[in-house]
Amino acid sequence: MTAADVQARPAPAVTPRLAPPLSLLRLLWIEVRRSPMPLILPLIAALFWFDSYRPSVGQPPLFILRTFWNMGQGGTIVDFGPLVAGMAAWIGSRDGRRGTTDLVTATAQPRLTSQLASWAAAAIWAVGGYLAFVGALFAVYAYQGVTGEPPWWWVAVGATAVAAFSSAGFAAGVFFPSRFTAPLTAFGGFLVMMLSSQTGFRDLSGWPQILPTNSNGNFQPDSGMLYPYLPDLPVARIMFLAGIGLAALFLLGLPAVAAGRRMRGVAVMMVAAGVAVSAAAVGLASTARLGPHGMVIAALHDAASDRPIRYTPVCGSAAGMPVCLNPAYRADLTTVTAALAPVVRELAGLPGAPHRAKEIGANYDTLDGETGQPMTISGTPPVLSVPLGAENLPGAFGAKDAVFSDQLRLLFLHAFVGAGNNAGTPAQQAVQAVLLQGAGLPIAAQPKLLTSVGLLWIPAEVTGGPTQGPPQATGPVYAAARRLAALPAAARQTWLVSHLAALRSGSLTLAQLP
Repeated sequence: MTAADVQARPAPAVTPRLAPPLSLLRLLWIEVRRSPMPLILPLIAALFWFDSYRPSVGQPPLFILRTFWNMGQGGTIVDFGPLVAGMAAWIGSRDGRRGTTDLVTATAQPRLTSQLASWAAAAIWAVGGYLAFVGALFAVYAYQGVTGEPPWWWVAVGATAVAAFSSAGFAAGVFFPSRFTAPLTAFGGFLVMMLSSQTGFRDLSGWPQILPTNSNGNFQPDSGMLYPYLPDLPVARIMFLAGIGLAALFLLGLPAVAAGRRMRGVAVMMVAAGVAVSAAAVGLASTARLGPHGMVIAALHDAASDRPIRYTPVCGSAAGMPVCLNPAYRADLTTVTAALAPVVRELAGLPGAPHRAKEIGANYDTLDGETGQPMTISGTPPVLSVPLGAENLPGAFGAKDAVFSDQLRLLFLHAFVGAGNNAGTPAQQAVQAVLLQGAGLPIAAQPKLLTSVGLLWIPAEVTGGPTQGPPQATGPVYAAARRLAALPAAARQTWLVSHLAALRSGSLTLAQLP
């Protein structure tokens, strides 16, 4: 057999093999271990304590009030986002600053893959730190006896915002690799948050509702106690932030050196998808309307969110009248019963006086203020409905116990005389002043209290005072009130029994008061 008789066999075809998934996991694990993101967490912890935790502990022990600033107005995002963006920019600019871009591009893995691994490691540390800090915050609240349900939807918004900041910062570092990129990115993040806060405080509807620092009309004081937190607006914000993060991250795949043609095509589609999702979220937020318990977006709304939370009330007694509240307000039950007791005694024996009081949910306007008549008396036998969440509880945003008690007495009597959603007729105002004096607040001290409750300002043409509210108890209303108050108690009681129906209907005039 000669060499010519031996036929050469073709070499078997070599099928290209993709990198096994474990190699990507190993790359991610290496990046997690070497990521400098944990170095910024102690600074964030100090800022978080000073800006999010410390101001909240001065509020009453209700989750909705403790978290109004740090969750509702995005305080935790302000604490985390800019610094996370700055550190992510430092990580993203690493290869450019060190001049190792060519070495990284020549590796077996596409450059985009290694960049995504670096970003994912930084995001894991950042979002993990955010969730750990918020978890510790809520654990402290629970240890302190804070009641109500935590705002979990707003925690999800914050976590998504931190991830979006890390994406934007990382992209800035990759495209502008400089030692100045990180501090400038962090400063830009703070500037964006400050401008967002100003817009959030000023604009009450439309697209600004999408901003994570806007709390107008969407963080209601009864949420998590009488009814669930509405997820509509948080879902739209998660979409908005996730779209921004996705678009910023996959911008890295557009340069030719980042990956092959196929991966660049995928990156283009992901950028377009991120922009589309964010734009859709802005459109959804523009359709938001204020419902009884928060912002409602029709396309995202679930009717189950409108169902009240079932609870067993806690009850006390105000001069013999049962008063029942949501158990989250257990700590305020004594204050509420003590505030209502003088009014109950003053109304004893009068027709239409309530037999018991119960707490109801409040309806709010876009300024987080109570809309409609604060308290109502209805039913047979009559029941006083108290929307306690509409009032500033003692300690809430500096509210005083005495002012809170006086406002409850005023609103109770306002409902009793039938004044409705406004100041009421002059005769109703005068009788209200007399009964309020009998409950312990002199007529001379009432104008200040009236001006603290916006719906009850007395018109200038009735009192003779300025339109902002009378600084002194002068004018026809108070003159008639003093005449009625000067009557003997028995005669005043008899007159009230005979004329209460006409008073409540609004047909009684100021001249008809004795």
